[in-house]
Amino acid sequence: MLSAIFRGHELFIALAVILSLAAGAGTYAAVRGKRERPFTWGLWGACTAATLALTMWSTGDGGGSAICTVNRDIFEPFRHTRGQWNFCLLVPFGLLGVLATRRPVLVAGFSLLLPAAIETTQALAPIGRACDTSDFVANGAGGLVGTVLGALVIVFLRGTPLPHGTARRGLMATGIATALMGTVLYASADLVVMNHTVASPATSAQKAAIDQRLRDAFGGAYRATDYSVTTTGFEDAATVTAYFGNGMAELSWPDQWDFTLQIMSATDEPSGAFSVPGAAAGAGAGAAKRPVGDKEAVLIARAYADRFAPWGTRNAKVEVARPDDGGLPGWIVSWRRYEGEVVLPHRFDVRIDEEGRVSELTERKVADPQLPPVRVTEGEAWKTFAKSFPERADAIEEKPDPTLSAQFRDGEWRVDWLLVATTSTGSLEAAVDATDGSIHDPVEIPLARNSEVP
Repeated sequence: MLSAIFRGHELFIALAVILSLAAGAGTYAAVRGKRERPFTWGLWGACTAATLALTMWSTGDGGGSAICTVNRDIFEPFRHTRGQWNFCLLVPFGLLGVLATRRPVLVAGFSLLLPAAIETTQALAPIGRACDTSDFVANGAGGLVGTVLGALVIVFLRGTPLPHGTARRGLMATGIATALMGTVLYASADLVVMNHTVASPATSAQKAAIDQRLRDAFGGAYRATDYSVTTTGFEDAATVTAYFGNGMAELSWPDQWDFTLQIMSATDEPSGAFSVPGAAAGAGAGAAKRPVGDKEAVLIARAYADRFAPWGTRNAKVEVARPDDGGLPGWIVSWRRYEGEVVLPHRFDVRIDEEGRVSELTERKVADPQLPPVRVTEGEAWKTFAKSFPERADAIEEKPDPTLSAQFRDGEWRVDWLLVATTSTGSLEAAVDATDGSIHDPVEIPLARNSEVP
């Protein structure tokens, strides 16, 4: 794990070692002649510096919003490699701290203060690191276990503990500092609550299901080499991910409705995007030329759909667009079905790159639902929309035509007016139920977020 993280960062490793040695030497020099066991103090200083170097090392991707993930599963970090490494990281800190100070209670406080400071810094400082309560739990537990080990060792070793007054003041300062950091983190960072933060291994049933969808979509051209499962906010809902070459596929679970696939570009090797037999460039003697416009892209997408996903195009209207999403150039070809003016659940989207190959795929195998009647007019929906943004309604500059769309919400299919309005500072978005007039998910998106480049 460590080799994977720090491969290519040998300079950082060298600087971390130098920093740790310097911290150890400085601590040794500062306590020599004043405290017993100056060498142990030096080791404790070096251990602290090494811990900070490992956890504060910048990934080079600073900036962005201050976010901290709160994991409901307290014991999850101890079931995975990353959490186990984080646990082991602070065991020496607790052990050496007790051996140096002979004050287990003080060191226990330090063992909680240090990971609290690390996670707060990772959340608020632009160093490209992620704040996660799982890391705090694992680090803190490791420090406390080290403290207990140290307390057992000093039972058999003679020595003078740190003065009681000094230890008491240090413990008070530790408590105050931890409380202040918690307050700053709560006030300054967005707390994202999740059931789990580490992907779990896929079951045999999940592997079989996503393997079958992968075979159906590409005729066995790709074979998964690894799998994982992540929860999506509800205890029984998850996403199964399969990895292959330089691509990945995802399948919603347990409903298995949504299947997506993306083949990432590679800077040092040819793209692994899928060449449609008999249609895409490079597919053989009968291959078409590279697409130069919407018409050619649609022809390639149709050839793919006819061969691998005819179910997704029946009685559907084809649409094509040049995406402006920061990804690779190409075309998004979509098939949409309608019930009157209501857009039914999308079935099938395919992305054709400039080489004429399939680089992305989105499937939703959902039967056309029975929808409730539309009773709310467009004008009534806009009035409800305006009431949800009373302070911004007068600032609306443009209101694009809304869409009537089938949406699965709270266990049933509904029809929503999807409304978007633009202002000088951003956009306002909401969904208004076209049957009962209730509004859902009203949100204001600042212009800075709209213009952010991934």
